Amino acid sequence: MQVSAKFTVHVLLAALGLIACQHAHAARIEPAGSAFTAQGPISFSKGTLISADCTIKVAGKVAADGASVNIDKVAFDGGLKCSRVEAINLPWILIAKDTKSGSMSKISVDVHAFGLGGKCGPSTAAGTWDNATGKLEAANVPIGDDCTIKSVSIKMPPDFKVVE
Repeated sequence: MQVSAKFTVHVLLAALGLIACQHAHAARIEPAGSAFTAQGPISFSKGTLISADCTIKVAGKVAADGASVNIDKVAFDGGLKCSRVEAINLPWILIAKDTKSGSMSKISVDVHAFGLGGKCGPSTAAGTWDNATGKLEAANVPIGDDCTIKSVSIKMPPDFKVVE
């Protein structure tokens, strides 16, 4: 069966139009190109013996096109257990799927606890986003064989928004 050049060009143009349409409606994070810091409570466990309720503090920068965020710095505060959790494999990458959800990839930590510690991740956590409250939240996220983020709620800066 022979396909005409005219038909092939129309199919190609239609496919390119569909791709352009999909990119035009992708969620973006604003303000594009901006640096930020944020924090919130996180509850984390490694195995059955290590559990920590901490404050996670993150710093990063929104990509120039708003397509993603690089989380370049992560710290855990809240006592001895929290000080033993170290973020590794940075930057972690945050993307918005739409105005209500997103995911963070490359999440990895090293728990420094003799005999019980070790590395967790890398893993990707799916979560929710709320423009009204400015909170990025997730619950019951496995990050390795025996590591779990039980809950996390990071309060982003007031000007941080997800738009379509």
